[in-house]
Amino acid sequence: MKVFFDVDLTLLNSSGAEWVLRPGAGEVLAGVVRLGHDVYLWSATGQQHAQRVVETFGLQRWVTDCLEKDSNPTVRPDLVVDDDSFLVEKYSGVCVRPYREPDPADRELYRVLEAVTGWDHPARMAP
Repeated sequence: MKVFFDVDLTLLNSSGAEWVLRPGAGEVLAGVVRLGHDVYLWSATGQQHAQRVVETFGLQRWVTDCLEKDSNPTVRPDLVVDDDSFLVEKYSGVCVRPYREPDPADRELYRVLEAVTGWDHPARMAP
């Protein structure tokens, strides 16, 4: 399965020049890969922005590729993790609360592991 993670407000909070990775991001990405799935990061800000996030936080070992969020992606997601409910409904996936403020107690991303382990059909994940 190809699991697409949005960058801004899903994996990352950016206040000015400071970037804060959402708690559990590395562990969840690693868990998705351990379960045999491919992880993609995509961003409306562009492929290069997603790649900078991967490099900044050392996520290379878990991320298959970085893409620009596009209405017609070259690789189709099987499951989307996003703070935008429209995209989650369009592709099926997990809608997370936007990560607007750094919060060490945030556990939103762990819902992805629950969803992936129970995955057997895209319709099952629709909100």
